Amino acid sequence: MLKTRIITALIGIPLLLGLLYWGEISWIIVFTLMGMIALYEYLNMMKAAGLTPLVLTSYGLLGVLMFREQLAALGLPLMFATMFLMIALCVLMYPRSKFDDLALGFFGAFYIGFMLSFALAMLSFSQPFIVMVLTFVLTWSADIGGYLFGRLWGHSQLTPYLSPNKTWAGSIGGLALTVIMALLFCLGWPKLPLNINQIIGLGLMAGIAAQFGDLFASAMKRYFRVKDSGFIIPGHGGVLDRFDSFLLVLPVVYYWVTFLG
Repeated sequence: MLKTRIITALIGIPLLLGLLYWGEISWIIVFTLMGMIALYEYLNMMKAAGLTPLVLTSYGLLGVLMFREQLAALGLPLMFATMFLMIALCVLMYPRSKFDDLALGFFGAFYIGFMLSFALAMLSFSQPFIVMVLTFVLTWSADIGGYLFGRLWGHSQLTPYLSPNKTWAGSIGGLALTVIMALLFCLGWPKLPLNINQIIGLGLMAGIAAQFGDLFASAMKRYFRVKDSGFIIPGHGGVLDRFDSFLLVLPVVYYWVTFLG
């Protein structure tokens, strides 16, 4: 399994970064596909739990949320129209479609769409590719640090009921490595206008967000009683399995650079 994960990462990371570097169109395509696949996995988890998600309206809400910046004044009316349609279908299709189907489907589309909208919003930055690489570096640092420190020194469980393999040592190690990598990245790329205190703060906030994103995905999978969200990424599971932390780190980096950069 570890060998498969490493091979996938060695192929997937350069491919992903290459597509993002290519230009705005490929950037939009990458994150749109990521959102669509992630929502597909989420709706499948709902089905596995015996629920009946409103598929088309969920995708409609995903699109409106992801492109809220681009839609500008049309964003809120379209969001209302999509939500109204979801509510109407829930009423008209009752009892085949119940409140749980509406609420959980709405949440999945909102969570994935809203978080990924920050990836598209980063296109407005003067150096969007560098900021996105920083986002990935911080996310992966939290994951790698948590794994390594947890394996080496992890004894006390962090969340025994939610994710028994997570430990306090892994959590602290993940935070430490995220801060270190934030410093190395930003010092190696001086064009990012952040001072050392802001860099340390970004590393801490991103490290915390990454861990909460990971644990929240575990909570969702436990609720739906599934082990993985999908299987599209060999050795890593689904898109939601691989990018769970990334979804929550995105807005942290976006707002940090927006307000402090």
